[in-house]
Amino acid sequence: MKSVATLIALIIFPVLSYCQTIDKTANDAFVLIRMVNKFHVEPREVNSAFSVGVFKGMLQATDPDRIYFTSGDVYKLSPYTTTLNYEIKHRRTAYLSLFISIYQHRLKQADSLISIIGKTAFNFYTAEKLTAAEDTSAPQSPAAMQAKLYKKIKSGVLDELIDDLPDNFKALNPVKQKKYVDSAEVVFRKKVVASYKRRINHVLQNPYGITQYIGDIYCSTIATCFDPHTQFFPPEEKEMFEGELGKQRFMFGFTIKPDKAGGVLIDKLEPGSPAFKGGKLNKGDKFMALQWEGSQPVDVSDASINELSALMAESNHKAALFTMKKADGSTIQVSLQKEQVATDDDEGRVKSFILKGSGNTVGYIYLPAFYQDWDTNNNGLNGCANDVGREIIKLKKENINGLILDLRYNGGGSAGEATELSGIFIDAGPVEQVKEKNAKIYTMKDVDRGTVYDGPLVVLVNGHSASASELVAGTLQDYNRAVIIGAPTYGKATAQVVFPMDTTVTYENMQVPSTNYLKITISRLYRINGTTAQFKGVQPDIVLPDILDAYITKEADEPFALRPGTIDANKYYQPYAPLPVKALAASVQQEIDSNKYFNAVKSFVDYSKQHNTAKDVSLNLKDALIDTAPGIKSEEAAVAPGSRSKKFSVLNNQYELARMQADGNLKELNEEFSKQLNSDAYVGIAYDVLVKLKTP
Repeated sequence: MKSVATLIALIIFPVLSYCQTIDKTANDAFVLIRMVNKFHVEPREVNSAFSVGVFKGMLQATDPDRIYFTSGDVYKLSPYTTTLNYEIKHRRTAYLSLFISIYQHRLKQADSLISIIGKTAFNFYTAEKLTAAEDTSAPQSPAAMQAKLYKKIKSGVLDELIDDLPDNFKALNPVKQKKYVDSAEVVFRKKVVASYKRRINHVLQNPYGITQYIGDIYCSTIATCFDPHTQFFPPEEKEMFEGELGKQRFMFGFTIKPDKAGGVLIDKLEPGSPAFKGGKLNKGDKFMALQWEGSQPVDVSDASINELSALMAESNHKAALFTMKKADGSTIQVSLQKEQVATDDDEGRVKSFILKGSGNTVGYIYLPAFYQDWDTNNNGLNGCANDVGREIIKLKKENINGLILDLRYNGGGSAGEATELSGIFIDAGPVEQVKEKNAKIYTMKDVDRGTVYDGPLVVLVNGHSASASELVAGTLQDYNRAVIIGAPTYGKATAQVVFPMDTTVTYENMQVPSTNYLKITISRLYRINGTTAQFKGVQPDIVLPDILDAYITKEADEPFALRPGTIDANKYYQPYAPLPVKALAASVQQEIDSNKYFNAVKSFVDYSKQHNTAKDVSLNLKDALIDTAPGIKSEEAAVAPGSRSKKFSVLNNQYELARMQADGNLKELNEEFSKQLNSDAYVGIAYDVLVKLKTP
């Protein structure tokens, strides 16, 4: 009898667990829309139009390449296209149950098909195409799914092959060309097949189960249908979000880099971290497999950095078993669990350099994010504004006569830190205007008299400069305090707050215990002149070509982004005297027009825009070689554009020199960053402008 009871328990428990998980998801979705309606600056109505957005968003989030769901599957789900609002409001689970059942079945089916496809070599000399029609639509049947998977995998192998061809490939005779292609095809077929299978196993073997995985996507999709920055956070995503904006991060304790032979290596161990304290790992160890507690091992021997990073981000609290290959060829297994570490990660901190030219000494400060200290309530002492202030004081001791503040690739963060940072460069006064749900408008102010730096100033921005970066750039532009150089910014002018998922929460009581969290857009941000960076971004005074135009979408491209508007200008701000921005722009235009890197960027962006539209893709090697992009061929070219500058030398301040003497790793990172800085065409233009700019 005991054995029968045990058998029943084994059968019933997974069912009960599944039901509890899916019921919890339905309840979370219901709580989510109630909280958004309570706090959001402009909440959308949850109606049939909202339902359409959720329906499409779920398919896009789980099957972006339209591989797994057949047209028949979509038809089965289609009754919910305009009725998900009822599912959400009444905490129903029928749609979720059907969606998970279909998705799980198709993923298992695809996994088997990929194994079959991977056993046969691809012929790149036949006339074969992945048509735009089949690439952008759901397959009609399982057989069509197999055909599409075959072509997608073949296309991926061909891309790898093209990137790896030797420079003299076209000069080889046909026999040697085919010999090279046949040999490389085996390697790249294995790599691409493994990548597809990892993506599937990421779902099927998720540490928290496929039901919770899909449930989190469901809630995330509902949240982003209100606006792109309202987001659902399971606890670990909330921890990672706050870690990115602060200095307390959950980490294993190593940085990684690609292995030239494929796969990923350990680049550096963080002192005091779990990986460091274990004593078994070393720089150069290669990742071979990763197994989360309670899940199957995943082969990562040929994974990309992005793939491995995504796998390692799955949990902050479960143990992970790493299989590593040592330099001598032996393998070891190491079990690690992330810890929350206060880190002085040099890649994430403010950096400053001295650009020394003939008769000119220009300071350069790089700010990667608007971070603040979330954990120690130290009134901003460890925030980014204070760190920038410290670097300026060091640079002023070097007698700089100009300053570059680099906000490129800075996606924002704390609006409070942005206000503090603006105050470093202006006297006391209004910085930004904020409009909340109740339509009340209040002003964010710099309340401290005086400045830390009042000399010539240039701010560098690009298409990834967003949110708090746009706040600072817009404020300094409105005050005529800085020349803004680069590309139009991202176009996000809204503010968010992270709430516990509980309808009883208030602004005064944010410490409610919760299993999930919700980041809600609570206000709009306006410049002190009454305009907004929402959609259009901050427009630079001197516009430079931006390679990001070939890759990224911006706020205005998001389907549910809040529309821009204007309010009255602040009556009390007093701008400085206008800067000669038109004359400065004219003075460097010839240099911009003749710069080889900028011209290559423009050519590559134009090429990308022409080829980004859906089109037939040839799976023939000869056709692929003809279609290779001119000019810049990779994002790496954007990291260190141009040749070594003859305008200036890149030096360190005395404090940084002392730090590097005590830390060899820091010296290595510094030398790499200095090299990139010296060949950065954007910094070169900023330097020229500062040389010509008079002190305000």
